[in-house]
Amino acid sequence: MFGLFRKMKEMGESFTAGATNTGNVTATVGDKLVLNWHGTPSQRDGVLQMLPKMRDRMMPGVESGTFADGVIGSVYDDGMSSDSTGNNIQTIAMLWRVFTTKLDEGTYGDLIGHANMHCAFKLPEQPGDQFKITWKISVMRGRTA
Repeated sequence: MFGLFRKMKEMGESFTAGATNTGNVTATVGDKLVLNWHGTPSQRDGVLQMLPKMRDRMMPGVESGTFADGVIGSVYDDGMSSDSTGNNIQTIAMLWRVFTTKLDEGTYGDLIGHANMHCAFKLPEQPGDQFKITWKISVMRGRTA
């Protein structure tokens, strides 16, 4: 019974996203477009649940933000992975970073059902093998239904 309600919720979210042209997230790393994702609040929740699980399997004991930044750094160095598993990990890391970034009283992830976002990731020069990922998120409102 719960599966039916979940599917109905997801269908309603997808219809609303299509009607209002929202739920699009794009990202550049350096100046290269590497992500073009379309999703709903339920799919956002899935991304937020997946990253910690991936982190725990790949790098137990590392903070989620550090893990995501390392994965994004690999995109900066080598581009998007050509294999589907690596590509999915990179996509989830970028989306997780966007969705968990603080905005006023909530996060940018709270806007996924109401707006489109673009995130520009940068990797400023650091001494030695150190790196620090920075990002800027732009929000574009969808059309009103």
